[in-house]
Amino acid sequence: MTCFRRCLVTFVVVVVLLGGATALSLNFAARWLVRNDAPVKVDAIISLSGDPRRPIDAADLYLAGYAKQVILTAEARWSGFEALDQVGVPFPHMENVYRDVLLKRGVPASAIRMVGKEVISTAAEAEAVKAFLPADATVLVVTSPYHTRRTGMIFSDALGAERVHVVASSREPFPARWWTEQETARNVLLETAKIIYYKLGGRFRK
Repeated sequence: MTCFRRCLVTFVVVVVLLGGATALSLNFAARWLVRNDAPVKVDAIISLSGDPRRPIDAADLYLAGYAKQVILTAEARWSGFEALDQVGVPFPHMENVYRDVLLKRGVPASAIRMVGKEVISTAAEAEAVKAFLPADATVLVVTSPYHTRRTGMIFSDALGAERVHVVASSREPFPARWWTEQETARNVLLETAKIIYYKLGGRFRK
């Protein structure tokens, strides 16, 4: 076998091995992203901003008796929505939509709390919740499956790990073959990058 052919075979083998290792790593990373604690009775259920399916699950937990209050955060308004406001086509504030979801599902208005102002990140949400709740309060945080691992990290750092339980929304699918669906693939790759950024000390607060 000539040097060229040996080099070519070696190159192909290396590429295949690297490709396989990358695929296995990404598959493990995707599964590792999902943290789904068993629900327990707590002082408050937190429905994180970002997806309207989250408050539906939060309402289910409230109605099941896991807490006596549900906390929503007032998220920052996307500049695109502000542009709509300016031309006379107002788009609803998402925290109001989430509140309507809770009310529609049977959570009384007296049990709904709105915290924070113009929050732009999970870290900002955790800080808003921390400022609102007593120092020893326990929480059930409801979010998307791909977002649960980082949520646990952030809220544990803010409140203390023993006070935090994270529940994955049952209404958001997380397929085993996540790379075959555009939305899930995007979420996995972006969330992995966000965890690395957070672990390196990165925080978006405003």
